[in-house]
Amino acid sequence: MGKALRNKPVYWVLSAKIKQILGVVIMLLVCTNFVFAQNDRRSERWFLQARQYFQQQSFEPAIDYCERILQRDSSYVDAHLMLADIYRETQNSDKEILHLQKAAGLVKNQLVYFRLGEVHFSVGQYSDALVAYQKYSDLANKESSRTVEVERKIENCLFALDAIENPVEFQPRRLPDALNSVFDEYWPSLSIDGKKLVVTRLVKTPGQLPQEDFYISEFGPDGWEQAEAMADLNTPENEGAQSLSADGSILFFTACNRSGGMGSCDIYYSFRKNSKWSRPINAGPPLNTKHWEAQPSVSSDGRTLYFTSNRPGGKGEKDIWRAEIAGVDENGLLKWDEPWNPGDSINTPGNETSPFIHAGNKSFYFASDYHTGMGGFDLFMSTIKNDSVFSVAQNLGYPVNTFNNEQGLFVSTDGQTAYFSSERNEKSGLDIYSFTLDESIQPEPATYVHATVVDAISGNPVTAKVELVNLTNKEQPARNEETDNNGEMLLCLPSGADYSFSVSREGYLFYSDAFELTESHQVYDPYELTIELTPVQVGAEMNLYNIYFETDSFTILPESEPELMKLVEFLKNNPGLKVEIQGHTDNTGQKENNQELSEQRAKSVAGYLTAHGIKSTRLSTAGYGEDRPVATNETPEGRRMNRRTTIKVLENEN
Repeated sequence: MGKALRNKPVYWVLSAKIKQILGVVIMLLVCTNFVFAQNDRRSERWFLQARQYFQQQSFEPAIDYCERILQRDSSYVDAHLMLADIYRETQNSDKEILHLQKAAGLVKNQLVYFRLGEVHFSVGQYSDALVAYQKYSDLANKESSRTVEVERKIENCLFALDAIENPVEFQPRRLPDALNSVFDEYWPSLSIDGKKLVVTRLVKTPGQLPQEDFYISEFGPDGWEQAEAMADLNTPENEGAQSLSADGSILFFTACNRSGGMGSCDIYYSFRKNSKWSRPINAGPPLNTKHWEAQPSVSSDGRTLYFTSNRPGGKGEKDIWRAEIAGVDENGLLKWDEPWNPGDSINTPGNETSPFIHAGNKSFYFASDYHTGMGGFDLFMSTIKNDSVFSVAQNLGYPVNTFNNEQGLFVSTDGQTAYFSSERNEKSGLDIYSFTLDESIQPEPATYVHATVVDAISGNPVTAKVELVNLTNKEQPARNEETDNNGEMLLCLPSGADYSFSVSREGYLFYSDAFELTESHQVYDPYELTIELTPVQVGAEMNLYNIYFETDSFTILPESEPELMKLVEFLKNNPGLKVEIQGHTDNTGQKENNQELSEQRAKSVAGYLTAHGIKSTRLSTAGYGEDRPVATNETPEGRRMNRRTTIKVLENEN
């Protein structure tokens, strides 16, 4: 973008660019000397004057001259066509339609019907648009390049008419005034627990250019609290189109024409540490280029960033791209793999924008002005398979989509609520709304674990390492995180898998837990945990919940490998420890059988440890059957907790 747009808001810049790309047909017919009647010299002179005013964008005198002509001769086709062009430019659809219809009644010309189809479609008059497009097809050369476009328009009309007959659930609710203001708010972005909401606000001060800044609101006991400016990130320039990481620790956003930038618009990011946001960092190559990169959306596992770009190599004008975060370099900066294009299921010869990857990392939402839809930009969803294959895009339907532009959707972690911006009140402009997603367009839900790690003796917060392993998809690498200075961490748990979860720090026994989320479409409650890490000392115990055995057997299952290797590592790091390996069962079955089973399972674990380098002299085993429950046996969750392997410290010579 040129210097003239340097101080324009990101939202304005994007809209202006889209308009430039789509183009406005000016004088489609008038400039072709398309005259079908004998006109007196006065009318011809008036028409030449009208055309001169039109070319100067002086529409009022141009309208006046055209109306004079039509008062003398209502069959003067060029006057009707010029008025149609003027009313298109001034966005007066009713009058544009009126004069195109007048022209169509005077001459059978395919371009007139095309224009009629376009304006009817642009205001949601799909039946009339369909008739006009079909008349164009009847008159047009079948080999015309526009014929393919009109066939696509006819398909859009048929889709729109069917969508209106079969609407999806849509009852938008405006969020409270604590978040919405008299200014425009748009581009909502929530943390995974739904307790932090970041929006872009367009602040308008008299005598100054509009200013785009970030505002954040937190969800308290009484609902959304007063939104506050994110002073650490806001600058005299404009910031917008943001994406908040699942745990709220990184904010990705768009900024245009900044000093040191690579292209017209670039993607930046900032880290939140000790309640402060760091100085924004340009994401750099290969994510940013000399072209246009904007509208980032980060996956809940923090590994993938989706964004919009007009870089070469795409399918159309603006495409959605995807880049993997390759780690952090020695300077603490994010490293990126080469971005790649998701392909024809998502991208088209048109424009695809506003990507959003749901917390479950399987459902992808975006906007397109080319996929079959209802006009302008429609919202779509696609399902991601095997982390890389995108299904055919599905239109979210009517009335979520209309003949207007719909962009910037955010879907809650549980997959039931969507957030978007809409101008439904002239006094407050664009505001943030929410609505319950129709079941047909809901993603697979996800949940999260919010843990606070403390010292079991002092109660003080502990900075610890956290590991999450997907036991269902063994090809997915383990996710490793660290708690903050308050001992807190937040991790997303997509449904449809079982997970092992462990927390460790040197000098402590490690913590083990399991999350069973195998039902893909079930909404699971979040896990709110306070984890007490016990210092390594004689008598201390840790319960391990991710060592699995075949049913009624002591044969160890393969998914036990991550937990067992963590135990091996722990014992190797603490060579002076001698431990007792205990087996425990629930009360299902015969008590005598449970006792025998627990003893054999403890011995199986000891055998695994010795096979991996732990001396047998450091290990002893015991089985306690169902005699030492840690929870009720009346519920599935209680029985799961009772089926465990316990490690008890007998001696500590470290």
